Amino acid sequence: MEDLDEDQLDCLGELINVASGKATARIADIMGAFATMRPPRIALIDTQRFRDILRDACAPSEGCYLARQVFRGDVSGEVIFLLDQTSAANIATYLEAQLDGDNGDDHDDVLLELSNIVTAAMMRELSVQIEARVTLGEPDLQHLSVMSLSAPPQSSRFDQVIKIETLIEFAEQRIQGRIFIVTHSQCFEWIRCSLNRVLDDLPS
Repeated sequence: MEDLDEDQLDCLGELINVASGKATARIADIMGAFATMRPPRIALIDTQRFRDILRDACAPSEGCYLARQVFRGDVSGEVIFLLDQTSAANIATYLEAQLDGDNGDDHDDVLLELSNIVTAAMMRELSVQIEARVTLGEPDLQHLSVMSLSAPPQSSRFDQVIKIETLIEFAEQRIQGRIFIVTHSQCFEWIRCSLNRVLDDLPS
């Protein structure tokens, strides 16, 4: 990635790994099921490339659920939890079975609540590690189609995005959720300096 050397990239990857682990453990505890997490993938991309990534993730089931949570402060952006339609349906079915069918919550409400737990757990842990003061906004859930993601964007809050992506998987329940952290290119210098602080604090 531009302006990040190998040590900084390794450091960022490890910090994301720890934060993702917290989120994975939190949702696994709620689901009462075993989950695995893939190592994070990090890249600096433009907004169209990010839309392409979302479209490709939604393509197998023709749509997806996208839970967004804005964060503001020393760094700003969004943390996103992405579920394809198959995974979203499997979550609802699994939780209903766990509750013996006694679940009065709306399908979208359940997905939003779970997504909020995942995104908040990840961002809180990451902000502690990079010593960032951030405030989380209210989560929002959108149902997107492949067609809507294929259309040119009307507008975008990001000119460039630092894409930090990991995947949480419940293999037995056939559930996959992908987590993205997107932030403005203007925040890049603050992130780079923060990584240097973390590296300087490591035992020599």
